Amino acid sequence: MKKTKWIMVIMVVISTITLFSMAGCKQAAAEETTAAAAETTAAAGGEQIVVGHIVYTMEHQFHQGIAAALTDYGEKYYGAKVIILDGGADSEKTLTAVENLISQKVDAISIHSPDMALTSKSIKLAHEAGIPIVTTLIYPEDKSAPHVQPMEAPASLTEGKVAATKWLEAFPDKPCKVAILDFGKWEQGEVLRFGPFFQGVQSVDPNAELVTTLNGQGSTDESMKITLDILQANPEVNIIFGGNDEMALGALAACEQVGRGVMNNGAPLTEIIAGVDGGPAALIKVYSPNSSFKITQGAVRDVARAEMDAMMGMIEGKIDMNKFQIIEAYVKPIDFWNTSIEDAQVFLVDNYLFKGNLADEITK
Repeated sequence: MKKTKWIMVIMVVISTITLFSMAGCKQAAAEETTAAAAETTAAAGGEQIVVGHIVYTMEHQFHQGIAAALTDYGEKYYGAKVIILDGGADSEKTLTAVENLISQKVDAISIHSPDMALTSKSIKLAHEAGIPIVTTLIYPEDKSAPHVQPMEAPASLTEGKVAATKWLEAFPDKPCKVAILDFGKWEQGEVLRFGPFFQGVQSVDPNAELVTTLNGQGSTDESMKITLDILQANPEVNIIFGGNDEMALGALAACEQVGRGVMNNGAPLTEIIAGVDGGPAALIKVYSPNSSFKITQGAVRDVARAEMDAMMGMIEGKIDMNKFQIIEAYVKPIDFWNTSIEDAQVFLVDNYLFKGNLADEITK
């Protein structure tokens, strides 16, 4: 009995020490974050840092995710106020947003726009006002400010390899016939997404054919219409790559409308669809076993943090606001066969501040 009593006492002591240790770690982490925010505020002369971010369009889940992640990270880690403005996929509206932030005398700006000339003009206006600015994904014409670059090419290559591998496993006698939905004339898109994707397909199937490439305009509705035309003219197409998840979802809707778009518990029957961004709407389809949308990629958290860190680095004088330098952000490839649903759940929570349960969502 005495021995048992002493064992119980020791276990209680160990448990108490563990609890205090865990509490201490949490408190230390909180104190570290608070200290970082306080240091940032002090660097700004005691006033709260205010930064602005202009998204390409809030119609896309990726940009919604960036806005939320940047705001959350900026406030928690730097104690900064983050102003989010919607560029509305319109250059004139985006420029107005830049001028709005400059008039508010924000401490720094980040901008994501496919209009290279517009981005260069935005840099010039911000610099003339003495405001640091960082660009994202698409290079400006005039490279005179830091740039956040999601490293999409390796993920796109992986997507192509997975698509070809899984198609040939199901249909070894049917070469890959690829259709791509892009954004029109976008040089970096070819380098980061579309070129590497088809290279990935070809690395598995040397007989693969790129049947067509059409502008899906980043839109689900437009991509649905275009994919219907593609399937009517080229019913042999068996791999479709959308330049974002919205276009991939449009392609899926078109396939479903003509009796395609299906799998048998992850086994291809009609085609394989791939996208980019890894948002909640896309991953619900990716992990639905009988949907043919099965592959995507994403990097919301790391891109948002890189943008915020770059703005703070320029504000604090640690990064030269007038010098072009590439700040890389890792991009994660995600697919039904090689990425567990648990891993995908973590990705959604980390990148999109997802509150739901992916496994439950796919059963609805």
